[in-house]
Amino acid sequence: MTFTPTQKELFNKNIEALSNILLKESLKEIKSSKFELILGKDNLDINLKDTSIKNNGGGYNENLLYQDPIKELQTMLNTYNDKYLLYPVLYFYGFGNGILFKALLQNKNHQHIVVFEKDIEIIWIMFHILDFSHELQSARLMILENDKLQAQDYTELCSS
Repeated sequence: MTFTPTQKELFNKNIEALSNILLKESLKEIKSSKFELILGKDNLDINLKDTSIKNNGGGYNENLLYQDPIKELQTMLNTYNDKYLLYPVLYFYGFGNGILFKALLQNKNHQHIVVFEKDIEIIWIMFHILDFSHELQSARLMILENDKLQAQDYTELCSS
């Protein structure tokens, strides 16, 4: 996957805002990804295709992160705005395209969103596409790599 100079600058801006040093170093080491970026006509229509998974057909694309990115975003926003509107901290497993987190952080009641991610190639791609620097610098968005969690990460979680 090739990124434009502007996208590379955005990636570096996001990396600089990231406080998790281990994740920062891991992201800097990535040079390519098994994911293919799919951008729709709408700015919210951002999807990833896992090229390592063969699609068996049948109308459901198991190699896509989302079947319908905009519809799934709206469904998740409705759920979180209905049930978790006043929660100060939200926890997620999986970064996805990250748009949900940017939208949820518009709510000032949500002081922190903590995301546990297993496959950091997803974060690597999305850091080239969307600006998360403000959310990362303010520690309102915290990203933790599952395989490299340390005691310091848990301390950081509890002290924020």
